[in-house]
Amino acid sequence: MKKITLLFTVLIAVLAIQISFAAPSLRIIKPPVTPVPSWTGPGFPPMFPPGDPHAELGQWFVDKNTLSIHENRTHEFYDNVHPSFGGGYASFFAIYGYVSSITYSGVPGSTILSFDIIATISNDIPALSPWATGNNSHGEELQYQDMEQQKLEGPLLDVKLTAEFSIDSSIPFPIPFVPPYVDPYPGVYIDALNHDQLAWYCWTDDPQAPQPPGNFHVPTWDFGDIPQGGSKSRLMSFAIAPPGLDPSDPRYAVIVGSELEKTDILLNRTTSLKISDWIEDLYVDSGAPYPEDGRSSDVSVFHNVPEPGIIAGFTLIILGLYRRIRK
Repeated sequence: MKKITLLFTVLIAVLAIQISFAAPSLRIIKPPVTPVPSWTGPGFPPMFPPGDPHAELGQWFVDKNTLSIHENRTHEFYDNVHPSFGGGYASFFAIYGYVSSITYSGVPGSTILSFDIIATISNDIPALSPWATGNNSHGEELQYQDMEQQKLEGPLLDVKLTAEFSIDSSIPFPIPFVPPYVDPYPGVYIDALNHDQLAWYCWTDDPQAPQPPGNFHVPTWDFGDIPQGGSKSRLMSFAIAPPGLDPSDPRYAVIVGSELEKTDILLNRTTSLKISDWIEDLYVDSGAPYPEDGRSSDVSVFHNVPEPGIIAGFTLIILGLYRRIRK
């Protein structure tokens, strides 16, 4: 019995040590992201005291209903291709989404009024090969250094997915709507319906920062914790204001094709750092290493990692119990 208890204790301790060093995707705090100062986070009181004006703590979010409960995520998860391009065993399906239903204004082939996506995130860390360096439209960059950046394993905690191809129509557009804001289809927007939060985009609301000012604009869905080797799915719902999305719109073929063939239309390669562009186009993830010109991303996935102190404490508790059992 004591041998079994010893084995059980050792296994748990080893697991705890593995998790305590977890770095399942790339850190987006500063460092290693550069530069500082950057003026790319929320930071001008009284909107968000004391703020994080240079996004040193990663990506920020706010509850969409209260617009007052703020939280950050320190890591970004990617769906790079395996092998040879920085992916895990799930390859480009690590972030997978297909259209499950479409509502037309009339018969199929008429304008699209709404559609649903079933999105699945699979924790397939660690990366098994080098990946491409990432950047965004605000001049931030995360350089590839070596495989040590993602040599560690563990759960993805408090996972969030942002849909950069969508808007929340209840949040006023920035004025003026100029770069780094982009508007590929003026006046015809994909409006998120069932999201939980909004993610920060653009410059700090501070007189010292570049213009135009940023805000919490990007629809975000919570996925909870995803253990290593596990997956989580959510239904994401969207609408297009009447008269709807016309068949001549390039996004129309992407949506219809995804419903018919279950093709993946959610992608986020390491060439994209955080929310690299908003409003983004909607793409098909073909499985090419970096399939789109630019940053190869229309969504982003963020998360936290276990606190080493918590895991270390858990290990001490287990060892203490073992000593008591031996007595």
